[in-house]
Formats: sequence, structure tokens, C-alpha cells
Amino acid sequence: MSDKSFLQGPGPSREFLPEVKPLESRLLLSRQVSFPDGTSFIFPTFARLPRTGGVSEQSGTILGIGVGRPTTNTVQVTDDGQGGIQAEWNGGPVHSFTGIRSSVIQTERSRSNQITFNLTSPRTGPTAVAVGLHVPTDAVLPSEGAHPQKLRVLKTFRTSGVAVQSGSVLTVTVDNRKTNTVEISDSGGGAVAVEWNGGAAHAFAGIATIVVDTQNAGKDLVALDDVTP
Repeated sequence: MSDKSFLQGPGPSREFLPEVKPLESRLLLSRQVSFPDGTSFIFPTFARLPRTGGVSEQSGTILGIGVGRPTTNTVQVTDDGQGGIQAEWNGGPVHSFTGIRSSVIQTERSRSNQITFNLTSPRTGPTAVAVGLHVPTDAVLPSEGAHPQKLRVLKTFRTSGVAVQSGSVLTVTVDNRKTNTVEISDSGGGAVAVEWNGGAAHAFAGIATIVVDTQNAGKDLVALDDVTP
């Protein structure tokens, strides 16, 4: 038998070609949030945020809002306590939503952001604004009686934040270097409890507007949960 040489063609390519599939939703990630009132939910979050304007997505009773400008981001949310939400961000138009139970607001890139919640009507049940881990409530009662309510400041350097009440406006400022989280429970009638960056909770009364200022960090998360019986 004579020797024969065979020429073989190139075999299958060993190069890895990743499969690319279109995604049906922009909400690609999730984060579990435990609220001070004891409830816990898994919220969807945006994997990528636009550098201009912002983005929103409603999934059932959950509303997600994401803003990612390199400069200051602003979000204004008006909640009627009955599932009706009006929201605007970064100077854009007002968007209306119905049937909302929970809202999560995600900011990235900018190290200076302001999120404002306007509570326009009495709640039918307890509500909560929360992000992060649940910690026991450490109540701090406002002044009572006929005397004007005093300005109160609660500051914890360990958790990088400060809460200031002036009349019916509560301002929470957080300045962690990596990621800021704020937890605020609204029990209705102006009673709220606030946690930030894993610290203790503090109670306030007579609140109609909650302003959250985030500084230093490039990623922040704040969520609003309306809880009805």
C-alpha cells in the first residue's frame, strides 16, 4: 500500500462569538429593598442611564425613574396617595402615571443630585420611602403643643448624612463617597421616619415635602412605596 498525503480543510473556528439577543426591557438589574415599616420588595433598576434627560418605565405597580447626567440631576415627584404620580426630571416635561404603588429613583454619574417628593393628600394607609437595609427605628419626637416647631438637625458622621426639618419641609443630605442610600417611611398625616446609609431611623411629624440631596457618590438610589391596608 502506497503512502498518500491527505490535505485537510480548516476545522471549526475556535474563536468565541457571543450570542447577542435583543432585550425586551431596559430594566435589567434588581435590588431588594427592606422598608422601615417591615415590608420588602425587589425593585428593577436600569443597567444603563442616558447622559441627557432621563428614562422611566412602569412595570405593573412599580415605577422606575433613572437619570444619569454628568452634571446635577433633579427629579420632582408628586404623589396623590391614591396611585397617581406626576414626575419630571432634568427640566423635561411632566409625566403622569396611574396605579403606582412603588417608585424607585436611580441616579448615576453626577455627584450632585436632588430628589423631591411632594405629598399632596392624606394617605389611605401607611407609606414608605426606602432604600437599603432595614434597621430598628430610633424615634425622635418633634416639639408638641402650641409652641412653634423648632428647627431640628440630626447628623451622624458615621453614616455620612444629615436630616433637617424646617416647618413642613424635611431635607435629607447624604454625602457618602461610593453609594448613597436613603430610607424614609411615611406613615401618613405628615409622620415620617428616616434612615440613611445604613444608620438608625429618626422620626419626624408634620412633613409635607421631602427633599433628598445626594453628594459625592456617583451612584444613588431612593424608593417610594405606598402601602395600603
